[in-house]
Amino acid sequence: MPPATRLVVVAPHPDDETIAAGGLIQRVVETGGQVQVVFVTNGDGYPEAASALTGDSTPSHSDFRALGARRLQEAARATRTLGVPEGHLTFLGFPDGELAALRGRCWSRWTPCASPYTGVGPFSGERLVAALERALADARPTIVVAPDPRDVHPDHSAAGHFALAASRTLRPAPMVLTYVVHDPAWPPAVRERPDLPPVPGPRYAQDTWWTLALTPHEIATKHAALSSYRTQLAVLEDLLDRFVRSNEIFSRVATPGG
Repeated sequence: MPPATRLVVVAPHPDDETIAAGGLIQRVVETGGQVQVVFVTNGDGYPEAASALTGDSTPSHSDFRALGARRLQEAARATRTLGVPEGHLTFLGFPDGELAALRGRCWSRWTPCASPYTGVGPFSGERLVAALERALADARPTIVVAPDPRDVHPDHSAAGHFALAASRTLRPAPMVLTYVVHDPAWPPAVRERPDLPPVPGPRYAQDTWWTLALTPHEIATKHAALSSYRTQLAVLEDLLDRFVRSNEIFSRVATPGG
């Protein structure tokens, strides 16, 4: 990893940056580079996590906002464990669970949406693209790591589309890598194989995969960072554990618009 690397990791929710790129973040920091993490949402639209946090089976707007506030604290703790200063975190605050809507019925500033969970708004897709463009331009990245638009989670897919659109505006063009977190057939259980293989299936058959082998210290630090996300461990511990492997894997985008 060149010491002048400037990495931007785009995360749909607090925890995705560590799940997908906790090792890569450490490697860039360790080799003298800079890391900026851009959180698209506060992760405040997850009913199961809100119920687990508050004990209320029907969370209110204030319960969801409390979940978001807790997840921001967890994000600061996790990224600090990975070596990222708090000043290198950007929280855009767009609506969790509604990013797909921002690509459709809520695209225009003239047809905005509010979050059905927190009641906060208005939001539009146009504003999200503009916010991502500003965040990327300020960071001047040499590498952008973003969700893969083929991820089956609607927030991840939409965030990937938005991030790739914003990346097209950067000059010089950075290397763009995408990551998958949600897929019905992947990742396999850790007991089946210690490494993280490429995502299977015809949609990914032509991809060029970029793999980073992690050191034992990087694996342990990634695990420690993920343990900061207590609100997610309560509902998604198995998924988080599946990404603590001997490597991380990304799909190489041929061009920022590819």
